[in-house]
Amino acid sequence: MSRLELRVVLAALLATTVVAGAVVCAAFGWAIVASTMAIYALGVGAWLYHSIERLILANRISTVRSAAKPLQPLLPVMAAIMGLTQGVVRSLSDVTEPARRFELPALRWLESRRIVHSDDHELES
Repeated sequence: MSRLELRVVLAALLATTVVAGAVVCAAFGWAIVASTMAIYALGVGAWLYHSIERLILANRISTVRSAAKPLQPLLPVMAAIMGLTQGVVRSLSDVTEPARRFELPALRWLESRRIVHSDDHELES
């Protein structure tokens, strides 16, 4: 039995005990104790749900890992292809995009409004 399965069993046992205790307390008329145990049962139920969810997720992960075993020798080749592809995409994007560092939109708007004449004087339009 794994730790996750043991945690699920422990949470289920604790949830059963708390709910049964709340029912017994309500039967004897101890309403304050029964309501306190009912609130505690909400927390124990959340822990039980969380434990079951983690166990299911761990089973899914182990299933995926076992299904990927035949492809494991190809992982370095696939990683190299992905690295080369990323390098090509980055080099192409560096060439096609103009370098704009620390430009403010207002400065770009002002630059588009200026007219440069043949004698290199800048005038506002």
